[in-house]
Amino acid sequence: MGVFSNVFQEIGDVINGLSVSAKEKQQIQADIIALLYRHESELTRGRLEVVDREAQGNWLQRSWRPIVMLVFTLVILLGVFNPSPLLSETSRFWDLLEIGLGGYVIGRSGEKITGNLFRRKIK
Repeated sequence: MGVFSNVFQEIGDVINGLSVSAKEKQQIQADIIALLYRHESELTRGRLEVVDREAQGNWLQRSWRPIVMLVFTLVILLGVFNPSPLLSETSRFWDLLEIGLGGYVIGRSGEKITGNLFRRKIK
């Protein structure tokens, strides 16, 4: 309850300064603390919703790897029907394709694994 620790102390000081019975002071303090706990849980829930929305990202963030791989596939298919220096044996295109395919597979697997690990920690 680190967010409201100073607030609790100040509320306790204000309530102790009231000229009411000790039982009423305790009741007022308990009611205010319950209100603050409820408010903090709402703040925490709101922060988690914002983090979830940001983590989901937009369409382009989720789709850039498949788009790149589809472009590579398109280049290869076009090279089958039209001779292209891009697809020659000495071209660096094949190295780029290897890096792209390795990054796609390994990167996507890593995202899935870390996503599953973080979900387990949250639950």
